[in-house]
Amino acid sequence: MPTDAHRLSGVRPITGRLAEELLSRPEGRSRPLPVVVGLGVRGSGKTALLDELSERCADLPHALVDFERRDWEHIQPRELLGHLAFELGRHWPQFGRIAFPRLWLCMLVLGSPVEVSDRRTAMRKLKELIAQNQPLERNKEAIGDVVDLVGGVTSGNQLPGWKEATDLLLRGLSWYDRRRLVGKVKTMPTGPGDQHDFLLGIAKQAQGDDEDRAAVDAIICDAFLADLRRAYSGLSGTRRTMNCLILLDNAHAPGGRAFLRALIESRRHFPDEADPLVVVATSRTWNPDWNESWSLATTHHGADLEHPRNPEHRTGDLIWPPPRRPADVEADWAAEHPESRWRPWYLLELGALSGAAVVDIAAEHDVHPTSRLPKFLSRLTDGHPGAVREILPAIADHYQSGRPNSLRNTLYTKVFAPDGSESTLLAEMYENLLQDFSTASRQELVTASAAAEAEMLFHKEILDLRNPMGEGPLFKQLADQLWLRVDPDDDSRYRLHPWLRRLLLRKLAARAEDHPLSWDRVHTRCRDFYDRTDRVADARYHDLALGNVPAVITHLSARLGTQPAEFDLSAAQSWLDQLDTITAAPNRLVQDVDPYAQVQQYVGEWPEEQETTLAWLVVSLWLSRDPLGDPGGTLNSTIESSFHHLAQGRGRGSMLLHERAEYYR
Repeated sequence: MPTDAHRLSGVRPITGRLAEELLSRPEGRSRPLPVVVGLGVRGSGKTALLDELSERCADLPHALVDFERRDWEHIQPRELLGHLAFELGRHWPQFGRIAFPRLWLCMLVLGSPVEVSDRRTAMRKLKELIAQNQPLERNKEAIGDVVDLVGGVTSGNQLPGWKEATDLLLRGLSWYDRRRLVGKVKTMPTGPGDQHDFLLGIAKQAQGDDEDRAAVDAIICDAFLADLRRAYSGLSGTRRTMNCLILLDNAHAPGGRAFLRALIESRRHFPDEADPLVVVATSRTWNPDWNESWSLATTHHGADLEHPRNPEHRTGDLIWPPPRRPADVEADWAAEHPESRWRPWYLLELGALSGAAVVDIAAEHDVHPTSRLPKFLSRLTDGHPGAVREILPAIADHYQSGRPNSLRNTLYTKVFAPDGSESTLLAEMYENLLQDFSTASRQELVTASAAAEAEMLFHKEILDLRNPMGEGPLFKQLADQLWLRVDPDDDSRYRLHPWLRRLLLRKLAARAEDHPLSWDRVHTRCRDFYDRTDRVADARYHDLALGNVPAVITHLSARLGTQPAEFDLSAAQSWLDQLDTITAAPNRLVQDVDPYAQVQQYVGEWPEEQETTLAWLVVSLWLSRDPLGDPGGTLNSTIESSFHHLAQGRGRGSMLLHERAEYYR
C-alpha cells in the first residue's frame, strides 16, 4: 500500500506496533483493552492518524465517526450505537457479518408505544410486541418512534438523523432472519427479575432524568458489547481472528464524551468479560473523566516519568502524569499484559514532529535531506504537523540554496481567499488555529504573547483585559485546548505553544503605533513590571524586544566583568543563562533586509572593545534565534568569533564560552 509521509511521519509506532497489539486475539480470546486517545492541538495530525488506521484496517470490521460532522456534536450514545452496529454489521471478507440482536431488541422496546405508567398494560403490550414475531421492517414505525420518545425527553425536538438511521439499520439487517431476532429476549443481559421487567425498566428509565437516561445509555451499550462478545465466541467466532475497530475523531465534543463515558461504565459492569472492541479516539481538549484514572494507570505501573508535577495540571505537558508519546509505544507494550496495565485509558500526545520526520516529509517534495529547508521549517513551526504540511509546498518550489533569506519573503507573500480578499499564509494559519477563541480572547492573546510566560494573562494592569470573563477562563481555555507548555527549566512556569506564539507576535508587531496596546507600549509595560519585581533578565528581554540594545549591553557587561577578569564555572553558566533568556526576545523583522545589515543597524558605537564584541554577539544571537531572522545561518561565524573573543583570559569559566562558540562553527 502506498504511504503518505504527511500521515505516517511521527505516528508509525501507533499505526504499526500499537494497532497490531490491540487488534490481535492471542489464542482467539478477547482481552481487557484500554481506550486509546490521541491528544493534540488543532493541526496536530489527529484526523490523519485515524484515516491511516481506517485504510490499514479496510478489511476488518471497523467504523469511523467524526463528531464534528453530520450534526453529531451532541449525538446521544444510543443513537451512535445504532450507527456503529450498522457499520460493523456489514459483510466483511473472512469475518462475515456481526449480528446485534440484543441491541435491536432494546431499540425496538425504546421505540414501541409502551405505556410505562401502567405495569400490567405495559407488560401485555410488550409481550404482544415480542409475540408478533414478524420481520422488523414491518415494525419500522415502532422503531422510528424512538425519535419521539427520546427527543421528547431530551429537548422536545426530534434528534437529527434518526429517521435516516432507521432506514439504514433495517436495510443493513436484510440478510438476517428477523423472525429469530425478537426471540432473543432470553439472551439479554439481565439483572434480578423477569426479562420483561428488565425491558420495561429500560423504557421507563428512558423517560427519566439525566441520570436515568445515562443509565439507559450504559445498558444499551451493555447490549452492544454483549452482542460483540457473542459474535466472537463459539464456532462463529473462530474465523474472526482480529478484533473490530471503532475510530472516533474529535471525541472532545459532547457526543463523544457521553459515548466514551457510557462505554467505560459498561465495561465496568462486566469486569470479568472482555470484549473484542478496539477504540481509538482523538481529542483537542482535556477530558475531566481522565483525571483520576490516568494518574492511577501511570503511577501504579511504573511508567517512565521524569519529575512530578501538580496532579491538577491537565493539558499537554501540563498533564500529570503527562501523556505518553508515540516513541514510548514500543516500551509501553513490551511488558507483560500491557492491555491491563493501561486500562481504562491510554493517552498519547500527538503533534510534535521530530527533525528527522520533517526531513522525511520534505523529501516527498524533492527537498534534499541536507538542505537547510527542513531544519528551518522544524524550528519555525516547532514540528507542528499542520504548519509543516501547509508551509512546505508553498516554499519548496521557491527555495534557493544560494538565497536562504528568500524563505522569509515566501511566508509574507499575499494569497487570495475564495472570496477575493487578500491574506498571507501566516495570517491564514492564525485564523485556523484560533477559530475556537472569541475575537476579544484573540486580542488578549496577541497582547499576552509579548511575554515569554503565559502568567502575563493574570496581570490586568499590563494587558488592559477587556474580556468580561477575566483572565482565568482564558488561561483555562488555553490549557484545556493543549496550547500551554511547561517551561523545561522551571516546571512552575507555563509558556504558549511556540508556533501559536509566533503567529500571535506577528499580529502584535502589525498593530499601529498609536494602538493603546502597540508593540512598544506592551513591551514597555512588561519591562517596567519585571524591573519592579527584580527580575532583571526578564526586564532586559523586553528592552531587547524594544530595540534598546544599550540597556542589555550595560547589564551583561557588568556581570561579565572587565576583561581579563576571571570567573568560575558557576558564574559563567549563570551569565550564559541570562544571555539565553535575554536574546530569546522577539523582534519586528524587516523581511527584505539582509540579517548582517540588520545587526549593523542595532549594534551602534561603543568605546570599549569588550562592549563592542558583546553588542555584536547579543544582536546576532537575537536575530539568529528567530528562525525567520537568519534562515541561512549567515551570522554563525560572527557569533562564534564573539564567544571566543569574550572567553579570552576568563579562567575556568572560559571553557563554557568556548564550548558555546563551537556550537556555531
